[in-house]
Amino acid sequence: MNYTKIDLKEHGTLTCCEHTRMKEMPDKERPALLVLPGGAYEFCSEREGEPVALWFYGRGYNTYVLEYPIDEKAKYPDQLVAAAYAMHTIRARAKETRTDTTKVFAMGFSAGGHLCGCLLNCDPALPCVKAYDFKPNGGVLCYPVIGGDKTHSQSFKNLLKGQSVPWLDLLTSGRSDNPPAFVWTTADDDAVPAVNSIAYAKAYADKGLKYALHIFPHGRHGLSLADSATNADLSDVDPHISLWAHLADAFLKTL
Repeated sequence: MNYTKIDLKEHGTLTCCEHTRMKEMPDKERPALLVLPGGAYEFCSEREGEPVALWFYGRGYNTYVLEYPIDEKAKYPDQLVAAAYAMHTIRARAKETRTDTTKVFAMGFSAGGHLCGCLLNCDPALPCVKAYDFKPNGGVLCYPVIGGDKTHSQSFKNLLKGQSVPWLDLLTSGRSDNPPAFVWTTADDDAVPAVNSIAYAKAYADKGLKYALHIFPHGRHGLSLADSATNADLSDVDPHISLWAHLADAFLKTL
């Protein structure tokens, strides 16, 4: 494994887990996955970063975790520009890392799910990101903050810091050419209600776009991989939730 951290300067830090060539194995291009941790745009959850990247690395992806800007001065579009620049960086490294540039995906958790959705919904001509090859070939949104009446208002407060940017309500800004999306959550999430995920999936369905939606009956917000490596206590968690990563992997491999 090539494990390295890239200082993206004002765009944060990108931690790379990239496969190296092995003489005994065929040399082939691999898919890539950018992981965007949650944290209400206030911090980047460690549980939703490296453990997730290592799990998907084990399934054959070159994986990347972005620590995007979260300090007291960070506000839109800083986080979006950081994510777009990270996607651009992954594709720029494709030749040396043997990455298939048609299979560069993004995955986000909670507020990171909102950031992932921003990459999916974003107009490539938006001035702050138009210089970057940022569009994912597919996205995975994990218990995501989306928008609408029942969302996580603190995430939007931390992101906007008093600004009004209507398109960041992802229910209304989806495009007819949005990449495919895999969305999952739990029915009794009391931090980011499941209606966020349902409404985003419906927006995809209304446009005839490819998507998958999985809602597990029981589980708190912020479960990450829903295993003992990312949770100190799983006594109140549906054991089937950990299947989400296998389902997401299968979905991405159809793209």
